[in-house]
Amino acid sequence: MRDSILLSSLAILTGTALADKVRLIIDTDMLNFDDDPMAIGEANILQNWGQVELIGVFSCINSRYAPPAIDAINTFFGHPDIPTAVQKPVDNLTTWPDHPEFGDYLTGLTFNFTEDVRDGANTPDPVSAYRFLLSTSADDSITIAAIGFYANLFQVMNSGPDRISPRTGAELLATKVRELVVQANEAGSSYNTGTYDPAYAQAVLNWWPGRLTFASDAVGENTVLGARVTTELDPATNPLGFALRANIGYGRAHPVWDAVAVYYAVCGLDDVFAWKYPRGGRATLDADAVATWRSAAEAEADGPQNSVAFRMPNTTFAARLEDTLLWEPGRPVPKARTWCKR
Repeated sequence: MRDSILLSSLAILTGTALADKVRLIIDTDMLNFDDDPMAIGEANILQNWGQVELIGVFSCINSRYAPPAIDAINTFFGHPDIPTAVQKPVDNLTTWPDHPEFGDYLTGLTFNFTEDVRDGANTPDPVSAYRFLLSTSADDSITIAAIGFYANLFQVMNSGPDRISPRTGAELLATKVRELVVQANEAGSSYNTGTYDPAYAQAVLNWWPGRLTFASDAVGENTVLGARVTTELDPATNPLGFALRANIGYGRAHPVWDAVAVYYAVCGLDDVFAWKYPRGGRATLDADAVATWRSAAEAEADGPQNSVAFRMPNTTFAARLEDTLLWEPGRPVPKARTWCKR
């Protein structure tokens, strides 16, 4: 992915958009939780199936190993030039100090799989990367899946005019983003909004002017998979098999919150989800990023925000998602499927 290190090379992607497909940016806190690599791999697979164009994967943490690990996944699935970026200055973190029970996979992805980033210090800053992709895209054309913390989006929102665009970051986000999908709860507390820098989440989500969809813990925690990924994929060759086995162990299963959010971001409600609130509503976050939901009836107007709920059995969806994650390049695309098909 060395060509995507310089912002000028991002233009290659903007000129090759897949017609009528979701154009997706993933904003991730991938470190040593299982669901981030599954979500990134899922998006790559669905791109190979013709459903999405993954135009950027940006890290909202500072680990120097996050961008090369992201690039290893993208490269395995045939997309080595998807831009990636990370918060600066970079650090050497590979596991969350409060979650040592989950194994490190970042260094293994960096050193044992094909990638050409090598070090997150070699990537652009996320604000510049975001501003370029937004400014060179059509209005209402981008979906952002925020499956981590909110430092990147906060900094983009507060960015001013520069050599990339004469528009502010808030103007770019308001005009270019079709939908923001967040892995968070529309009511109560959430790990992604409240664990690190809750003021960022509060500022971004309270400001967000357009369509915003919550993929809550109610759907994420109840989508459990891994027994097949950790046993049927070769960890020596497949980065998803390696990451999940290194993280949770052989034959184990675990919730995949972020992969659920990315499924909705690409496939929409599909046959999986229904709106939790028929007329929508709006969430408001306090200083601790604890959300209060106000329904459309309370607001006396339809709201631009909503949350998804299962309309099919959660175990059926988990099995579908795990089947998807088992797909590898060179295998036939399941064109006869009736789901997630544009």
